[in-house]
Amino acid sequence: MNRARPIVAMLWENWQLTRVEVGQRLGVGLVAGAGALLLLDKGPIIAFGILMLVYSMVWFSVAKLSGGRLSDGYKPGFPLHLLYSRPVPTTVFVGVAMFYNAISCTALYLVSAALLGFAFGQPLPLLSVTLLLVSWHLAYTCVQWSTRSRVFQWIGSLAFSLPMYFLLQNNVALPLRVEFSTFENAVLVLVGAVSIGLTFAGVARQRRGDAVAVVPQQKEWSGGYPDWLVTLFRFRCPTSSATRAQVWFELRSSGLPVLLIGLGVAILIFLACAISTLFAISSIAAVPIAIVASLIVLFGLGNNAFGIRRKQGRTYASAFELTQPYGTAPLAGLKVLVRAACVLVAMIAIGASLWASSSLVGDWAQEVMNNNKDLLPALLKVRQKFADDFGPLTGYAQVALAIVASIVVVSIVTWQAAREALRTRYPRRVLVAQCLPVVWGLAIILLTLAIRKGFGPVPLVGEIVKASFWIFGAAMVLATIYLLWSGFAERALTIRYACGALVISAAFGAAWRAGVPAGDVVGILWLALVILMVSVLAPWSLNRIRHA
Repeated sequence: MNRARPIVAMLWENWQLTRVEVGQRLGVGLVAGAGALLLLDKGPIIAFGILMLVYSMVWFSVAKLSGGRLSDGYKPGFPLHLLYSRPVPTTVFVGVAMFYNAISCTALYLVSAALLGFAFGQPLPLLSVTLLLVSWHLAYTCVQWSTRSRVFQWIGSLAFSLPMYFLLQNNVALPLRVEFSTFENAVLVLVGAVSIGLTFAGVARQRRGDAVAVVPQQKEWSGGYPDWLVTLFRFRCPTSSATRAQVWFELRSSGLPVLLIGLGVAILIFLACAISTLFAISSIAAVPIAIVASLIVLFGLGNNAFGIRRKQGRTYASAFELTQPYGTAPLAGLKVLVRAACVLVAMIAIGASLWASSSLVGDWAQEVMNNNKDLLPALLKVRQKFADDFGPLTGYAQVALAIVASIVVVSIVTWQAAREALRTRYPRRVLVAQCLPVVWGLAIILLTLAIRKGFGPVPLVGEIVKASFWIFGAAMVLATIYLLWSGFAERALTIRYACGALVISAAFGAAWRAGVPAGDVVGILWLALVILMVSVLAPWSLNRIRHA
């Protein structure tokens, strides 16, 4: 048997699993990094941080083979367990998968950083961070693959991620460069070697059946949230009406867990900032937690309001939820409104925690003040600017802005629910639609660079952006008309739901004009049209998977 052929076959299989994600990450890294270099004063530093964030993560397309979602850590253990039956040594197929993960992500970073540095004339760190990225990926795959203990996975991920982050932060200097000492490079090599050995041993035990078996994830977890969290709030299901019963089900299954997690994040933010007044090192974690908390709650916990499930690479809808004797439009509206209400309350709690925590920044330890001469004044400036912008507003304007923010949150939750449903029904079409903004952004950036080199008139980019704006607006109008016609024809929409969507869109426009009188009328109409289209899209997409 030719030993080279199994390796080539496994490399080809890994490529088939990750090729779509390769394109997505490459597009996002190039567009976001180029945008930072074009628009921001500290563009190189921000572009470097974006690339490190994009390419330091494991391949999610491989991790999802074991079922589950990112919120519950996926099913513990080696994800490519179908390789156990092949007459190939464990060290071979584990080593191929590990090195493919580490080397491919590192190579994508090098390609992106080299292209951005060449295009903008601002070099980004290349070979100096190669060993860090490879060791990072080897350590992560070791933690995720060598054991079937989910507790060890979470603790182990933090145990190696935080030191790696601190090591990178301490070795970044201005002008932008990254330099590691000989001892630090030796430590990174040792981390990689130990990770490889532990992964070989752990997967070998799983292959022989010596590792402790775990309960299948679908029985242990309910919709991505632990059973103890779902059953924490015990109150009887109302039987007086179907609407109240549906609201009860949505609250118990996902709404109240989302609310409780949001409150926990709010408390964590305040505690991290409070501890920073005593311990300087905790401020390093306090600021990132405060920055990303709202995005995690909005785009992480607000995702998948329709309860789409994934198992072994298969995406499907819950038969229990979709076969209920309830109309599609009312069902979609209840699911979205309950989830959005819980997300909104959680974000209000996080916002209150951020405001209370910002008053503690001035009391941080003196060591923090000395080491973060640029960061802390910027945080205090943001707090003062927020107070100056929103403090003088009248009560009527503040209420109008609160209505705008609430409608925006509901629209984002609605869009995420519709996207998950469409991804289940039309996966390839949704993939193409998601790639179009990235391709458009990359084309605009390349055109901007060409114009800077003198290959075209300066106003060309502005005219193309305006034309794209009007083309996209016309496409949204046509899409909204089609969704209304198709929704009524398929009986997925009702007159009451359509009128409610129109009222919400009109309320958004009126509240925006009341809260921000200087707003552009065309921009307000465009945003109101987006909200109307998303509102109509949600029941239409749910109906497609409900009657597929």
